[in-house]
Amino acid sequence: MPSRHGSWFGLLGLGAILLVAVGPEWAQGATSPRPLAPLPPVPIPPDNPMSPAKVELGKLLFFDTRLSGDGAVSCASCHDPKQGWGDGGDISRGYPGTQHWRNAQTILNAAYLRKIFWDGSVSSLESQAAAAATGNVAGNGDPMMMEERLRTVPEYVRRFNDVFGMEPTIGNAWRAIAAFERTLVSRHVPFDRYIQGEGDALSAEARRGLELARRSPG
Repeated sequence: MPSRHGSWFGLLGLGAILLVAVGPEWAQGATSPRPLAPLPPVPIPPDNPMSPAKVELGKLLFFDTRLSGDGAVSCASCHDPKQGWGDGGDISRGYPGTQHWRNAQTILNAAYLRKIFWDGSVSSLESQAAAAATGNVAGNGDPMMMEERLRTVPEYVRRFNDVFGMEPTIGNAWRAIAAFERTLVSRHVPFDRYIQGEGDALSAEARRGLELARRSPG
């Protein structure tokens, strides 16, 4: 897999073929590939239904530095929308005073994945948010401290009550962030338009690559 997130855009230009080819069936453990097609609807876990208010809360939390150890790092520090929702580097900077040993993967289209992080150590976006924010060389945040910070912000108290019917809890913060991340999906990219009949949406080189992918035994 590419180490720089600029390389991810080459994949996404073909409508995230790798994700489409395996699709939600792969995310649920099936082994047979799907036909190449635009991305299907995002799978939503039954214990974390989507709502506009939850997504908006998750977006606020995603960019909020309160969800870190020193109050200076947010999810967006490593998953920058200007860098394709990654950080653009071969190796990510760690929590201040540390150096990570991997790079931050893009979270674009991550809603379709069954295993997340390079080592596949978590299986949901909710778990990914928690692991990143509390990891020693990532957010390095203490869950109790982060929760208390959120409870001191009247706007968060109001929003959590509106969405979850209770004051801020760190578990619900991860659920809101995951809901926001499930909206980060590539749509109407050149591959999508090509497969829907726009013949010149892909370059001749990309069409040759697509033909090779279709001929590949798997």
